[in-house]
Amino acid sequence: MLSSFPSTRTQNHWRGITNPAFWLLLCLASTIITLIITIIINATVSSDGHNDYSAGTGCTMMLPMPVIALLWTLIDLVVCRFTLLHPIHALVMSLLLALGYAVTGAITIAMYEWGTDGSWAPGVPMLFTFLLYTIYMSYAARAIHAGKKMSKSDQRMSNLQGSA
Repeated sequence: MLSSFPSTRTQNHWRGITNPAFWLLLCLASTIITLIITIIINATVSSDGHNDYSAGTGCTMMLPMPVIALLWTLIDLVVCRFTLLHPIHALVMSLLLALGYAVTGAITIAMYEWGTDGSWAPGVPMLFTFLLYTIYMSYAARAIHAGKKMSKSDQRMSNLQGSA
């Protein structure tokens, strides 16, 4: 089912390394789960008096990254389906989102008390989503490398054909 999801141009640029739609959907699902957990935790225990630095700190700190990742991943799914999702774009996007999730997840876990409530809980799916974006980033790097090897061999072949 997912093998026909990416556009032909996207499939050509990824050279059979992986199906970017599969990884985008995994990252999207993880981002949605992270966003739901973050909203629930911020609505219930994050603003507890002894566990909050000021009003709205939890929302201000935890919500931007999942929202940005949700929008960016949705846009990339549309691009993957209808135009060209280039591996270089995927590499840069996944690098930025992975770094954002790593920093936000680590800060979320570090800033809240472990023993009193679960305010640190959104940090766990954030770090899991960081792992997914890192794996997606490695596939994008492999696709870029395969493209460079392919273009070098194409140039050598044209040089050989031109000299014959």
